[in-house]
Amino acid sequence: MSEIDLLSPLKSESPPAPTELITTAGSLRALRVARGLSIDDVAARLKFAAKHIEALEAERFDSLPRGLALKALVKNYSRLLGVDSRAIENVLQPYIGKVTGGIAAHTSTRTLGAHESERSGSISSSMWIVVILCVVLAALAVAIWQGIFPANWVPGWLLGAFK
Repeated sequence: MSEIDLLSPLKSESPPAPTELITTAGSLRALRVARGLSIDDVAARLKFAAKHIEALEAERFDSLPRGLALKALVKNYSRLLGVDSRAIENVLQPYIGKVTGGIAAHTSTRTLGAHESERSGSISSSMWIVVILCVVLAALAVAIWQGIFPANWVPGWLLGAFK
């Protein structure tokens, strides 16, 4: 046994793949079978549910996820089988839809700054400062009134107001 056989629990040897161009999602099944991969092997490697892979191979597109998840499934499945995914993506374009940006567009500091500038940040910031100061002053007044602070810490004029 080779070293690859020992490291991978999935089948690594397969008969030669067909040389035809993959133009439909249904032809993915023939290529998968030719490579000696089962649905469970593909599901484990792609980390997609077996029902989604079966739906893709059977061309039951209504059973598939939409958008970026479908595009990722097609790209990764095609990469696993060693074929170009563009032809299948073109067939599935109505189900994939327009995918723009990505996670980087949502976590960019530029978009966070722009989002914050749309709100009135100065009013809400000054409001919070006033609220915090009121809470601190109220806690300080209660501490003086209850005698929690030593008498030498509190000025005489302020100590008289609480007696």
